[in-house]
Amino acid sequence: MKKKYLGAVLMIGVGVGATAHAQSSLTLYGLLDTGVLFANHSKVAPGQSGNQWALGTGNRQNSRWGFIGNEDLGGGLAAIFNLESGIAMNNGALQQGGRLFGRMAYVGLQSREYGALMLGRQQAPMYKFGLALDPLAYSSFGFIAQDPQFVGRADNSVAYQGKRGPFEVNVLYSFGYESVSATTPVAGAYRVGKEVDVGARYVDGPANLTFAFEQRQGTAIASADLDERRYLIGSSYKVQKATLYAGYELLLNNVPASMALSPSQNMFYGGIRYQATAALDFAAAGYYHQFRALGDHALSLGLNADYWLSKRTSVYTNMQYVINGHNAALSATGLGGPTAQTTVQTGANQLAFTVGILHKF
Repeated sequence: MKKKYLGAVLMIGVGVGATAHAQSSLTLYGLLDTGVLFANHSKVAPGQSGNQWALGTGNRQNSRWGFIGNEDLGGGLAAIFNLESGIAMNNGALQQGGRLFGRMAYVGLQSREYGALMLGRQQAPMYKFGLALDPLAYSSFGFIAQDPQFVGRADNSVAYQGKRGPFEVNVLYSFGYESVSATTPVAGAYRVGKEVDVGARYVDGPANLTFAFEQRQGTAIASADLDERRYLIGSSYKVQKATLYAGYELLLNNVPASMALSPSQNMFYGGIRYQATAALDFAAAGYYHQFRALGDHALSLGLNADYWLSKRTSVYTNMQYVINGHNAALSATGLGGPTAQTTVQTGANQLAFTVGILHKF
């Protein structure tokens, strides 16, 4: 649904008023996804586990609604903005720490020749570029379960994104990437909560080669000199109806507050997506983890199938089997962070699946 406006006054819960104008646009959009989730060996209490049935949210893609707009300023320059809110479809709650526009909230300028400069709460480069590298396309069993920072965002950030031919670059700097659960930025301590990201990719026809780097400092004065560092290299290549994927992530973390959910690791992955018909596609992937601090490993194996009833509505199933070493506790949906819907007993394997429906508007 898209209309062109000269000016717009947004009143949530009241309505939208506007005057049509050929050089401005405002678009309301959204995606709703929910389904039934099952997982065995789910952790109930220390030493106790059982089967879990639940109505999951965002199993295939995280639910959201938002506004995106631009105003043509002439000379190839435009003002741009995006406000995007995350929804938990099983109970209607706001996600991303209860923020109204927790998925995105930025404004900026975009040039046809020089790229875009954006300020606000934004997706990290690893998020923007990683989606095209994940065989399971950021389902709850894909990259998100392997490292929650694959869908990382940064408060208080300034970002640039530009493209020249087959090359694209995205850089981001945050003065304090987490300002809901941590008091960042902190006066007199500029390193608290600082984040620096660089992403670059080469996309030419069927080939995609991507590199991303991210460094996040601790969110307290005591941990400001400690950091999480991520290095990602990945590729994909399309051959007729199939797309092949492979890549590697190195995560180095010495910030005590985030070690449990983001432990230092080597993560190798590979997979395939196959478009069987215009309406039906399948995907399979494997993610192998070497957890450095635990001295152990985990292997996560996943399958996805999507059947599109129309261009906007699909039914899907996701399946995952996780094999943990004696000291590992990787569940089908991750290590228990904000994106995880299941947990698992240490050393136990886990089988999980979801069946659901997704609708775009």
